[in-house]
Amino acid sequence: MRKKQWRHGEQAATSGDTVTAHFEKTFSAYQLGPLQLRNRIVMAPLTRQSAEDDGTPNDEMVAYYARRARGGVGLIITEGTFENDELGCVAYLNQPGIVTERHIAGWRKVVDAVHAHKVPILLQLMHGGRVSDPRCLYSGEQPVSAGDTQSPGWVLYTDNDYEKQIRGIEGDWPKVTFPPARALTVAEIERIADGFAEGAARAVEAGFDGVEIHGANGYLLYQFVHPNTNPRTDEYGGSPENNVRFAKLACQRVREAIGPDKVITLRLSQDGVDDFTGAWPGGVAYARAIGMALADCDADALHWSSFAWNQNRDPSDPTPMPTALREASGKPVIVNGGIVDGTNAEEVLETGAGDLVAVGRPLFAQPDWPHIIRSGEPYPWAPFTRKYVIRPPYDYEHGYPVALPQLDWDPDFANTRRKPGWMD
Repeated sequence: MRKKQWRHGEQAATSGDTVTAHFEKTFSAYQLGPLQLRNRIVMAPLTRQSAEDDGTPNDEMVAYYARRARGGVGLIITEGTFENDELGCVAYLNQPGIVTERHIAGWRKVVDAVHAHKVPILLQLMHGGRVSDPRCLYSGEQPVSAGDTQSPGWVLYTDNDYEKQIRGIEGDWPKVTFPPARALTVAEIERIADGFAEGAARAVEAGFDGVEIHGANGYLLYQFVHPNTNPRTDEYGGSPENNVRFAKLACQRVREAIGPDKVITLRLSQDGVDDFTGAWPGGVAYARAIGMALADCDADALHWSSFAWNQNRDPSDPTPMPTALREASGKPVIVNGGIVDGTNAEEVLETGAGDLVAVGRPLFAQPDWPHIIRSGEPYPWAPFTRKYVIRPPYDYEHGYPVALPQLDWDPDFANTRRKPGWMD
């Protein structure tokens, strides 16, 4: 009997040895806007902080994305990428950008490598808002948000012993806290929406099949969508319709910039990087109101992000949040959170909670995850840790997200803020 051979996105078979295809729904084709996807598996965005200091994607990123395309996914959504260099947009050290010609050229290498495996790819665009790393702000710059608020958390991805070691830190781990943010003016909201559009146009220039607008996980648009972080009383706050107005404006401007032949998705969540137990006041009812308000937005699909896709934190209504969003908006929904095997993926699709499943850490840990679950064969899954995530070690030492090129940072961010012209 010959050894099984994996083929990308299709049933593999050799003479005398046929691989049974499991999870029929998961591996069925899907039309997302203008894109024909070979299956329903989406590589979720994964923050890695592995770009060059100026935000240029590098060869390691090319290999990383190409390897997951080769592993059999139907669609890739990149890590969050800053689309301008103003109003505190940059969220992380070594975050990739789509601002300069160097950025475009770097991403073009990534896109070409992914397309070589016949997989479409979207660039996730984001603005950090009040949870932008203060070390990424210009000297004297104040972060922006929906209102005059301050995040109660501190900068993440600085929380384990291995990172202390590679950064040469001794003693207690320093916590870099977020400074107070100021409320955006309406004119500034318009400018940031234009920034999303400009970034999307540059993404198309780099060859991307579309973009995802990041309205989740604590970042700027999330700060408008979530009632707990939006104290505004103007047209951008005070009701579900007003809370999503900024996100809808961003989608509108992006659509005007890239046209009808590229995909736009909008990511939403209750959780933030500074609030892992976040819950929308009103629970499922608020989700339905959000969905109704987004029914006419220019996004081709919504992307729900959670630690567990069917956990809604609403004791009064058991409806999964993505189900509520899908029913209320009438839009396709990508579902992310707690999908670790084929059974999880199939359940999302069979129950009508979503149309596509986004897989993050399992795909990071094993790039061949789609092929493995389709085979139905037992596999020695490696427990996910941020120190060692791969078995076998395809990407060993390129952890999530510890392999930062920039190692000489000082926890006293006031002494290390970058200077204007850093991307020249």
